Amino acid sequence: MPDARRIIDGGANKGRTVARFLDLYPQAHVAAYEPMPRLARKLHKRFAEDHRVSVRAAALGSCQDRLCLNVLESATCSSFLAPTGIRDKHAGKPMDVAQTVLVDVVCLDCELAASPDIIKLDLQGFELEALRGAEALLRGVAAVLCEVSFANLYEGQPAGGDVISWMEERGFRLDGLYGPWFDKDGTVIAADALFVAGREE
Repeated sequence: MPDARRIIDGGANKGRTVARFLDLYPQAHVAAYEPMPRLARKLHKRFAEDHRVSVRAAALGSCQDRLCLNVLESATCSSFLAPTGIRDKHAGKPMDVAQTVLVDVVCLDCELAASPDIIKLDLQGFELEALRGAEALLRGVAAVLCEVSFANLYEGQPAGGDVISWMEERGFRLDGLYGPWFDKDGTVIAADALFVAGREE
């Protein structure tokens, strides 16, 4: 997609994917959403001089809200959902809940007047909620990169198959699974799913 101009990065974390998008699409504007206050401040500082990036200290969800975020000792795995199998996925890392913080949650349908070209979501089990909050915008989106899980990593997390079915019902097809994580038996437990607009004939 050489002409992507508007990109949403949900769960921008430390900005690695933001930087990658800017490399791939130097004319694009990236709106980075990150609910963890400490990480949002780091994002602001990292991209302060780059007019192509805007940072919103908020999470993405299905409606405007304020929710308690479980901040884990390994902060990049923090989630609104209680940790379960994520402890096994990152065996050896400290994965207890260190604190909870109340953060803003916004829905993209309420935030944006026009559809972005690309949406990327890495929300630790909250991806489907964010997609539900962008359902109207999805009609104009070309591609969605979304983490999906095939094991119970967080309490109440939708299964990867449910996310894939939801997207297919809205006119997207699964183009591939990337960056897979495997359990000790070699079974894929999580991956980044790339969805593109339009069904295969």
